[in-house]
Amino acid sequence: MNAEKFTPEDLQAVSVCRLFDGCTDDEIRRFLDDSGVNVCSFRGGEVLPSEVRAGSWGIVIAGSVRIFSGDEGGGAMLLNVVSSGQPFDISSLAGCKGSPVMSEVRAAGKSRIAFVGAMDTMRLLKDYPGVGANCMGFFCGRIAFLNRKIHTLSRTTAEQKLADYLLSEFSAEGGRAEVRVKSCVELAVRLNLSRASLYRALGILEQSGCIARNGKSIELLDVAALQNI
Repeated sequence: MNAEKFTPEDLQAVSVCRLFDGCTDDEIRRFLDDSGVNVCSFRGGEVLPSEVRAGSWGIVIAGSVRIFSGDEGGGAMLLNVVSSGQPFDISSLAGCKGSPVMSEVRAAGKSRIAFVGAMDTMRLLKDYPGVGANCMGFFCGRIAFLNRKIHTLSRTTAEQKLADYLLSEFSAEGGRAEVRVKSCVELAVRLNLSRASLYRALGILEQSGCIARNGKSIELLDVAALQNI
């Protein structure tokens, strides 16, 4: 992790975050100055430290991060993939008491993150009503997303297993999201699938435009669609 200064280019990148919809650059700058913002860069696979995440929320400036339910090494479940311009640990923004460090966040390739300080809920709604309204809209969207996730977990098709694996393993280096596999035999064993089921799932995801195969490389063409399978 490398701590860096917040630049005008960072402000431009952060301004596309959905929490700032309808806000002017001056309003965004005032909000960030009031809250306090720090920028850090991470290597691919690096875990975002809990002490940095505690009491703040993040916006991905460049790259992307994966959010897991606990320690990835302990067989944790992939919860979400957050790309450039998107926020995470958002409960801290409105002063929610739930600890964001119950999850683990890992950089997917080289990533640059803005960490923004938390704010009391009433002060947020009073001083920054636009951000507060967008925050509530975001929470509603997350509830809908979690409902879809529960629905997905209740269905364990080969396509879903494959999609979850690809989302948890892809590298975003070089501007392309892709997963390198040793062989389809090894991948089938890893996913507890027959080779026929794996080939069928690969074909379905490829035909739907979610992935493209090139030898031992599987390129993720539509991350959002893979998340909703």
